[in-house]
Amino acid sequence: MNPADFLDSLERLLISLSRYRSKVVNSLEQRNQVRSFVGAWFEQYRKGFVELIADEDLFLPIDDVMHTLVKLASGRNSRRIYKQTCNSLQTNFRNNLLVPLTRAYWSRAPEAAMPGMDPDVAKRLKGLDEALAESYEQVIEDLSDDDRKTYRGTASELREVLRGALNLMASDDDVMHMDWYKEARRNGTRKEPKPTQAEKTKYILRQRNAGSSAVEAAESYMDSVEERLGHVVRASYRRASDSTHAGVERTEVAQQVKYVNALLSELLPPESPPA
Repeated sequence: MNPADFLDSLERLLISLSRYRSKVVNSLEQRNQVRSFVGAWFEQYRKGFVELIADEDLFLPIDDVMHTLVKLASGRNSRRIYKQTCNSLQTNFRNNLLVPLTRAYWSRAPEAAMPGMDPDVAKRLKGLDEALAESYEQVIEDLSDDDRKTYRGTASELREVLRGALNLMASDDDVMHMDWYKEARRNGTRKEPKPTQAEKTKYILRQRNAGSSAVEAAESYMDSVEERLGHVVRASYRRASDSTHAGVERTEVAQQVKYVNALLSELLPPESPPA
Protein backbone atom coordinates (compact mmCIF):
# COMPACT_ATOMS: atom_id res chain seq x y z
CA MET A 1 0.00 0.00 0.00
CA ASN A 2 1.64 3.23 -1.19
CA PRO A 3 1.36 5.95 1.52
CA ALA A 4 1.23 8.57 -1.24
CA ASP A 5 -2.14 7.15 -2.35
CA PHE A 6 -3.61 7.96 1.06
CA LEU A 7 -2.40 11.56 0.88
CA ASP A 8 -3.91 11.89 -2.60
CA SER A 9 -7.22 10.57 -1.29
CA LEU A 10 -7.12 13.06 1.58
CA GLU A 11 -6.29 15.89 -0.82
CA ARG A 12 -9.31 15.00 -2.96
CA LEU A 13 -11.52 15.16 0.12
CA LEU A 14 -10.14 18.59 1.04
CA ILE A 15 -10.75 19.86 -2.50
CA SER A 16 -14.32 18.58 -2.37
CA LEU A 17 -14.94 20.29 0.98
CA SER A 18 -13.61 23.56 -0.46
CA ARG A 19 -15.91 23.58 -3.50
CA TYR A 20 -18.96 24.79 -1.57
CA ARG A 21 -19.43 28.18 0.08
CA SER A 22 -22.00 27.16 2.68
CA LYS A 23 -20.74 27.41 6.25
CA VAL A 24 -22.31 24.09 7.20
CA VAL A 25 -21.84 20.72 5.52
CA ASN A 26 -25.42 19.55 5.16
CA SER A 27 -25.11 17.73 1.82
CA LEU A 28 -25.73 14.00 2.26
CA GLU A 29 -23.41 13.36 -0.71
CA GLN A 30 -20.48 15.14 0.96
CA ARG A 31 -21.11 13.53 4.33
CA ASN A 32 -21.15 10.12 2.63
CA GLN A 33 -17.88 11.03 0.94
CA VAL A 34 -16.35 11.66 4.37
CA ARG A 35 -17.70 8.34 5.64
CA SER A 36 -16.26 6.53 2.60
CA PHE A 37 -12.87 8.13 3.22
CA VAL A 38 -12.90 6.95 6.84
CA GLY A 39 -14.04 3.50 5.77
CA ALA A 40 -11.18 3.27 3.27
CA TRP A 41 -8.73 4.10 6.08
CA PHE A 42 -9.86 1.26 8.34
CA GLU A 43 -10.61 -1.31 5.61
CA GLN A 44 -7.70 -0.72 3.23
CA TYR A 45 -5.02 1.84 4.06
CA ARG A 46 -4.51 1.02 7.72
CA LYS A 47 -4.24 -2.73 7.11
CA GLY A 48 -1.71 -2.20 4.34
CA PHE A 49 0.33 0.24 6.41
CA VAL A 50 0.45 -2.05 9.44
CA GLU A 51 1.94 -4.72 7.17
CA LEU A 52 4.71 -2.26 6.26
CA ILE A 53 5.51 -1.15 9.80
CA ALA A 54 4.10 -3.46 12.44
CA ASP A 55 3.56 -0.89 15.18
CA GLU A 56 -0.14 -0.38 15.92
CA ASP A 57 0.54 2.48 18.35
CA LEU A 58 1.77 4.72 15.52
CA PHE A 59 -1.69 4.66 13.94
CA LEU A 60 -3.76 5.44 17.04
CA PRO A 61 -3.64 9.26 16.62
CA ILE A 62 -4.86 8.87 13.02
CA ASP A 63 -7.63 6.54 14.24
CA ASP A 64 -8.77 9.21 16.71
CA VAL A 65 -9.03 11.83 13.97
CA MET A 66 -10.97 9.41 11.79
CA HIS A 67 -13.45 8.85 14.62
CA THR A 68 -13.85 12.62 14.86
CA LEU A 69 -14.67 12.76 11.14
CA VAL A 70 -17.31 10.06 11.59
CA LYS A 71 -18.94 12.09 14.36
CA LEU A 72 -18.90 15.21 12.19
CA ALA A 73 -20.52 13.35 9.30
CA SER A 74 -23.34 12.14 11.54
CA GLY A 75 -24.94 15.59 11.57
CA ARG A 76 -24.83 19.15 10.25
CA ASN A 77 -21.46 20.59 11.25
CA SER A 78 -19.26 23.52 10.34
CA ARG A 79 -17.33 23.24 7.08
CA ARG A 80 -14.46 25.03 8.82
CA ILE A 81 -14.28 22.27 11.46
CA TYR A 82 -14.21 19.61 8.75
CA LYS A 83 -11.33 21.33 6.98
CA GLN A 84 -9.43 21.93 10.22
CA THR A 85 -9.80 18.26 11.11
CA CYS A 86 -8.60 17.12 7.67
CA ASN A 87 -5.66 19.54 7.80
CA SER A 88 -4.75 18.18 11.23
CA LEU A 89 -4.93 14.66 9.82
CA GLN A 90 -2.70 15.61 6.90
CA THR A 91 -0.11 17.22 9.20
CA ASN A 92 -0.09 14.27 11.59
CA PHE A 93 0.35 11.75 8.77
CA ARG A 94 3.12 13.73 7.06
CA ASN A 95 5.04 14.39 10.28
CA ASN A 96 4.76 11.00 11.94
CA LEU A 97 4.01 8.31 9.36
CA LEU A 98 4.99 9.39 5.87
CA VAL A 99 8.76 8.87 6.18
CA PRO A 100 8.77 5.42 7.85
CA LEU A 101 5.93 4.18 5.63
CA THR A 102 7.54 5.47 2.44
CA ARG A 103 10.91 3.94 3.31
CA ALA A 104 9.26 0.61 4.08
CA TYR A 105 7.17 0.74 0.90
CA TRP A 106 10.00 1.48 -1.50
CA SER A 107 12.45 -0.94 0.11
CA ARG A 108 10.04 -3.84 0.54
CA ALA A 109 12.01 -7.03 -0.18
CA PRO A 110 10.44 -9.64 -2.42
CA GLU A 111 10.11 -13.19 -1.14
CA ALA A 112 12.01 -14.95 -3.88
CA ALA A 113 14.22 -17.95 -4.44
CA MET A 114 17.22 -15.88 -5.50
CA PRO A 115 18.41 -12.99 -3.29
CA GLY A 116 16.87 -9.76 -4.57
CA MET A 117 14.97 -11.37 -7.45
CA ASP A 118 11.37 -10.25 -7.92
CA PRO A 119 9.69 -12.86 -10.17
CA ASP A 120 6.91 -10.49 -11.21
CA VAL A 121 9.37 -7.77 -12.18
CA ALA A 122 11.48 -10.31 -14.08
CA LYS A 123 8.47 -11.49 -16.12
CA ARG A 124 7.23 -7.98 -16.89
CA LEU A 125 10.73 -6.83 -17.78
CA LYS A 126 11.07 -9.74 -20.18
CA GLY A 127 7.81 -8.70 -21.81
CA LEU A 128 9.26 -5.22 -22.31
CA ASP A 129 12.73 -6.24 -23.50
CA GLU A 130 14.49 -9.61 -23.25
CA ALA A 131 17.98 -8.10 -23.16
CA LEU A 132 17.07 -5.96 -20.16
CA ALA A 133 15.55 -9.01 -18.44
CA GLU A 134 18.81 -10.92 -18.98
CA SER A 135 20.81 -8.02 -17.53
CA TYR A 136 18.50 -7.96 -14.51
CA GLU A 137 19.05 -11.68 -13.96
CA GLN A 138 22.82 -11.18 -14.33
CA VAL A 139 22.76 -8.55 -11.58
CA ILE A 140 21.09 -11.02 -9.22
CA GLU A 141 23.60 -13.74 -10.12
CA ASP A 142 26.50 -11.34 -9.51
CA LEU A 143 25.16 -10.53 -6.04
CA SER A 144 25.09 -14.26 -5.26
CA ASP A 145 28.80 -14.56 -6.10
CA ASP A 146 30.85 -14.35 -2.89
CA ASP A 147 34.17 -14.31 -4.76
CA ARG A 148 33.76 -11.11 -6.80
CA LYS A 149 36.46 -8.50 -6.14
CA THR A 150 34.19 -5.61 -7.08
CA TYR A 151 30.49 -5.00 -7.65
CA ARG A 152 30.89 -1.72 -9.51
CA GLY A 153 30.11 -3.47 -12.81
CA THR A 154 27.01 -4.96 -11.17
CA ALA A 155 25.91 -1.49 -10.06
CA SER A 156 26.46 -0.18 -13.57
CA GLU A 157 24.38 -2.98 -15.09
CA LEU A 158 21.53 -2.44 -12.62
CA ARG A 159 21.61 1.25 -13.41
CA GLU A 160 21.35 0.50 -17.14
CA VAL A 161 18.41 -1.88 -16.57
CA LEU A 162 16.51 0.96 -14.93
CA ARG A 163 17.54 3.51 -17.54
CA GLY A 164 16.80 1.16 -20.42
CA ALA A 165 13.31 0.38 -19.13
CA LEU A 166 12.55 4.08 -18.69
CA ASN A 167 13.81 4.91 -22.18
CA LEU A 168 11.55 2.27 -23.71
CA MET A 169 8.48 3.44 -21.79
CA ALA A 170 9.17 7.17 -22.04
CA SER A 171 11.26 8.42 -24.94
CA ASP A 172 12.88 11.85 -24.78
CA ASP A 173 10.43 13.13 -27.41
CA ASP A 174 7.42 11.84 -25.47
CA VAL A 175 8.48 13.67 -22.32
CA MET A 176 9.56 16.86 -24.09
CA HIS A 177 6.10 17.23 -25.64
CA MET A 178 4.43 17.40 -22.23
CA ASP A 179 3.10 20.80 -21.13
CA TRP A 180 4.63 20.47 -17.66
CA TYR A 181 8.07 19.80 -19.21
CA LYS A 182 7.76 22.76 -21.60
CA GLU A 183 6.73 25.01 -18.73
CA ALA A 184 9.74 23.92 -16.65
CA ARG A 185 11.98 24.81 -19.59
CA ARG A 186 10.28 28.19 -20.03
CA ASN A 187 10.48 29.28 -16.42
CA GLY A 188 14.08 28.09 -16.01
CA THR A 189 13.49 25.53 -13.26
CA ARG A 190 15.34 22.88 -15.26
CA LYS A 191 18.68 23.21 -17.08
CA GLU A 192 19.39 19.67 -18.37
CA PRO A 193 19.31 19.36 -22.19
CA LYS A 194 17.32 16.11 -22.05
CA PRO A 195 14.66 14.66 -19.71
CA THR A 196 15.98 13.18 -16.48
CA GLN A 197 15.14 9.71 -15.19
CA ALA A 198 12.85 11.31 -12.60
CA GLU A 199 10.99 13.20 -15.34
CA LYS A 200 10.55 9.99 -17.30
CA THR A 201 9.15 8.41 -14.15
CA LYS A 202 6.75 11.34 -13.84
CA TYR A 203 5.67 10.92 -17.47
CA ILE A 204 4.93 7.20 -17.09
CA LEU A 205 2.92 7.57 -13.90
CA ARG A 206 1.00 10.59 -15.16
CA GLN A 207 0.03 8.64 -18.26
CA ARG A 208 -1.53 6.13 -15.85
CA ASN A 209 -3.31 8.90 -13.90
CA ALA A 210 -1.36 8.29 -10.70
CA GLY A 211 -1.92 10.84 -7.93
CA SER A 212 0.50 13.71 -7.44
CA SER A 213 1.89 12.41 -4.14
CA ALA A 214 2.60 9.01 -5.70
CA VAL A 215 4.39 10.68 -8.61
CA GLU A 216 6.49 12.89 -6.30
CA ALA A 217 7.51 9.91 -4.16
CA ALA A 218 8.55 7.86 -7.19
CA GLU A 219 10.53 10.79 -8.63
CA SER A 220 12.33 11.24 -5.33
CA TYR A 221 13.28 7.58 -5.06
CA MET A 222 14.36 7.45 -8.70
CA ASP A 223 16.80 10.30 -8.00
CA SER A 224 18.05 8.50 -4.88
CA VAL A 225 18.66 5.21 -6.70
CA GLU A 226 20.46 7.01 -9.55
CA GLU A 227 22.68 8.88 -7.12
CA ARG A 228 23.62 5.90 -4.97
CA LEU A 229 24.26 3.50 -7.85
CA GLY A 230 26.27 6.23 -9.55
CA HIS A 231 28.37 6.58 -6.43
CA VAL A 232 29.21 2.86 -6.48
CA VAL A 233 30.06 3.00 -10.20
CA ARG A 234 32.35 6.02 -9.77
CA ALA A 235 34.07 4.85 -6.59
CA SER A 236 37.82 4.29 -6.79
CA TYR A 237 39.74 2.49 -4.05
CA ARG A 238 43.29 1.32 -3.51
CA ARG A 239 43.86 -2.34 -4.38
CA ALA A 240 44.85 -3.05 -0.77
CA SER A 241 41.31 -2.16 0.31
CA ASP A 242 39.51 -4.07 -2.44
CA SER A 243 38.23 -6.91 -0.24
CA THR A 244 36.78 -4.50 2.32
CA HIS A 245 35.16 -2.22 -0.23
CA ALA A 246 33.81 -5.12 -2.28
CA GLY A 247 31.65 -6.00 0.73
CA VAL A 248 30.45 -2.40 1.03
CA GLU A 249 29.65 -2.28 -2.69
CA ARG A 250 27.76 -5.56 -2.55
CA THR A 251 25.65 -4.40 0.39
CA GLU A 252 24.83 -1.10 -1.32
CA VAL A 253 23.88 -2.68 -4.65
CA ALA A 254 21.76 -5.33 -2.91
CA GLN A 255 19.92 -2.56 -1.05
CA GLN A 256 19.34 -0.64 -4.27
CA VAL A 257 17.95 -3.77 -5.96
CA LYS A 258 15.05 -3.52 -3.49
CA TYR A 259 14.32 0.04 -4.59
CA VAL A 260 14.69 -0.84 -8.27
CA ASN A 261 12.27 -3.74 -7.80
CA ALA A 262 9.73 -1.42 -6.19
CA LEU A 263 10.15 1.25 -8.87
CA LEU A 264 9.88 -1.21 -11.75
CA SER A 265 6.86 -2.79 -10.10
CA GLU A 266 5.18 0.63 -10.27
CA LEU A 267 6.38 1.53 -13.76
CA LEU A 268 6.49 -1.60 -15.93
CA PRO A 269 3.48 -2.50 -18.09
CA PRO A 270 1.43 -5.35 -16.60
CA GLU A 271 2.23 -8.86 -17.75
CA SER A 272 0.24 -9.80 -20.86
CA PRO A 273 -2.40 -12.49 -20.20
CA PRO A 274 -1.76 -15.86 -21.86
CA ALA A 275 -3.30 -16.23 -25.31
